Amino acid sequence: MLKMTHITKVFRTDVVETHALRDFSLHVAEGEFVTVTGPSGCGKTTFLNIAGLLETASGGQYLLDGEDVSALNDYQRARMRNQKIGFIFQSFNLMPDLNLFDNVDVPLRYRGVKAAERKERVERALDAVGLLSRKKHLPAQLSGGQQQRVAIARALVGEPRFLLADEPTGNLDSNTAEGVMELLHEINNNGTTIIMVTHDVVLASRSARNIQILDGRIIDDRRAQQKAA
Repeated sequence: MLKMTHITKVFRTDVVETHALRDFSLHVAEGEFVTVTGPSGCGKTTFLNIAGLLETASGGQYLLDGEDVSALNDYQRARMRNQKIGFIFQSFNLMPDLNLFDNVDVPLRYRGVKAAERKERVERALDAVGLLSRKKHLPAQLSGGQQQRVAIARALVGEPRFLLADEPTGNLDSNTAEGVMELLHEINNNGTTIIMVTHDVVLASRSARNIQILDGRIIDDRRAQQKAA
């Protein structure tokens, strides 16, 4: 599903050249739940941005569902991103003046999905995260954990092939974070591929596969015993 081979990413200014990723090679199969850990500044977010087609690599090859994304123009990349990838962020990024239904509905409106189908899909996504009964509430009326569940519903409503999560539990207390992780594992068990960046080594240890990054390189790629071949 996702295959990166010898990916590099270099950020340049007039006086500084920063190598965010170096000879980065990774294959994530359909249906995996992969956590990515490492210290701040190691390249985790850069990897996630390239995986999500938000940034382009400086070198190497990136295949998404067998297609070389480096050959795509901006419009094609945006279309692929919209059709195949869901994003979950630490800061929720909900629109405060819109109720839960309308927050989740936004991606479908951009796609031009008809109203009847949008209603069905939004309600199904909110039901999946346990918040259908609160669809008319505003984000400020919810707890942090509930807001993150809305953000997950918004990511799910587009029926993506895989979810990219950047510190999705970073703003939550441990009990709430546990609930969000249980929801993500349930989503994964239903067939969605998930790649999650986290600083929490305890949460990372619960995934079937954990990748550790240091200085832009993968230094460890470890699978849980029960998932090992």
